[in-house]
Amino acid sequence: MKYVRHITSVLVIILIAVLASGTIVEKQHGSEFALAHVYGTWWFVGLWALVAGLMVYMAVKCRLWKRGAVCALHVSILLILVGALLTMLTGQHGRMKLEPNRPNSQFFIKDKGEITKEALPFSLTLNRFEIETYEGSSKPKDYVSYLRLNDGKTQQDIVISMNHILKHRHYRFYQSDYDEQGNSILDVARDPWGIGVTYAGYLLLFFALTAMLVERRKAFRAVTISWLAVLVVLLVVLHVRMLTRPLLPVLRSPFFSIHISTIVTAYALLLSIMVVGIIAVIKPKDLPRLERLKNLSTAMLYPAVTLLAIGIFIGAVWANVSWGNYWSWDPKEVWALITLLIYAAPLHEKLWKSFQKPIFFHVYGILAFLSVVITYFGVNLLLGGVHAYN
Repeated sequence: MKYVRHITSVLVIILIAVLASGTIVEKQHGSEFALAHVYGTWWFVGLWALVAGLMVYMAVKCRLWKRGAVCALHVSILLILVGALLTMLTGQHGRMKLEPNRPNSQFFIKDKGEITKEALPFSLTLNRFEIETYEGSSKPKDYVSYLRLNDGKTQQDIVISMNHILKHRHYRFYQSDYDEQGNSILDVARDPWGIGVTYAGYLLLFFALTAMLVERRKAFRAVTISWLAVLVVLLVVLHVRMLTRPLLPVLRSPFFSIHISTIVTAYALLLSIMVVGIIAVIKPKDLPRLERLKNLSTAMLYPAVTLLAIGIFIGAVWANVSWGNYWSWDPKEVWALITLLIYAAPLHEKLWKSFQKPIFFHVYGILAFLSVVITYFGVNLLLGGVHAYN
């Protein structure tokens, strides 16, 4: 078991290094290059498979089936990974351009630099495309395509806009872009297996994390209540902001305020852990005091990791609703995942006993916050991506 823990630690460190390197590769060569040479490679999938396999081995050795919430948490992670693999193997993601009054039943998939043409079992015709603007402003409020769907036997008029998609025969169509000629560009997605399995993993993850918080409520009740109050306030503020300020069309979604406020609350808790760690390191004094500070940080760590995980999968659902792809390996997504992996480690102090030592725990909490800084600020300033507007 000792050697398995060491091997797992090394593999997780390698995984984090690869994920971080992938964001740099994407910055230098583009998302398609990063997907083809890092995220979509067999060795990257194999690395995840090794980590998952070792996780299952340790779960069996530790008899996690006797601890319902913890066991459900690890099963949810496996479901999410299996769902991602199914999406990679069976999913289709492409684009189609619709010209006014011209039926189209084909879309194009770009994979590793090659473009292939795929046929739809029905056709779409663009009647007209409109850009809706905020009143008294030229800033876009929404992009709207008015379509006619011809399924051979039936025809129907369809409206597609940002965050309002078309679902038909297992295909999903998303308003993606437009050109100066008045043509509408749609993203096309077909993922018959991966989404269902992944969503099942998200749902199980939510219940498992909630159950773990309930089990440990006595240890961090005051902390949880206070930060839930902060979360509620953030939700209200962001909701008011969304109603009163002109937003980009893709941000006009009910997921916006929930996703952002959940993530920001998690980061605030992680910031508090760093501050407690600095206090502990500057004035170590005695072991009992260090233990009390460690208990305080641990009390904040559980809700922080819970909120971070929930925020990530809410963002994934939002991405799937808006773009048809719940995970695109965007730098912000990747660094949020890195942060989650880094902060999940101290939760396993029974396996990695170094975290039971207060000084080690506090120093780790200080250094770990660098991942939050990179995720929140560094990605926007240095790496870019679709989240650069955050």
